[in-house]
Amino acid sequence: MQAFTSNQGMFWSQARELSVQIVRWLDSDSICGLEPSQIESK
Repeated sequence: MQAFTSNQGMFWSQARELSVQIVRWLDSDSICGLEPSQIESK
């Protein structure tokens, strides 16, 4: 297994955090009533 450089680790950490934020938003009440196209644009 190849070791990650600090930049790669930072990239994956940021990507993981963004993914978590997206999932939380999709699971929230704030998207109720939005059309699929509105959700996609956000």
